[in-house]
Amino acid sequence: MRLRMQQDTKPWYKYVWPWVLIAIPVLTALKAVHTVVVMQQHKPEVVIDDYYAAGKSINLQLAKYREAALRNLDASILVAGNRAVVRFAENAVLGDSIHLDFYHPTLGARDFAVDAERSGELLYVATLPLTPDGRWRLTVSDASNEWRLKANLVLPAEQEIKLGYK
Repeated sequence: MRLRMQQDTKPWYKYVWPWVLIAIPVLTALKAVHTVVVMQQHKPEVVIDDYYAAGKSINLQLAKYREAALRNLDASILVAGNRAVVRFAENAVLGDSIHLDFYHPTLGARDFAVDAERSGELLYVATLPLTPDGRWRLTVSDASNEWRLKANLVLPAEQEIKLGYK
């Protein structure tokens, strides 16, 4: 008695398993292409190309904060609507205007800078181009950029926010 072996005569492409095994790398490649396209369309703004120059710049900025500390500058800011009022605690030798730089922490397109004019002996007032809300970083400097103060703001704020050099 002879056993006859039946041979499977279906071609390979009619089975499910080869297609499942082919689909895994194809889907992975498609996902990789999709990721590259999304990253090209939404490039991060906070990445710096020249780290050495940025490091030197940071050292210069730190020197300006140290200069504010040496001058014993003590100030606070109140942002109400589209107006900013900077109040100094004492009459240090200050000019007729100071410079305010508002930086949005994640959206560089929202950053702006204004000059605040002296209004009385200890106050400086600026009209802002927009009514800022949410989180902001602020730097305040004199017209000659010899000293600098900074603060992290959460707007709108009910009370004055202290400017510092640390």
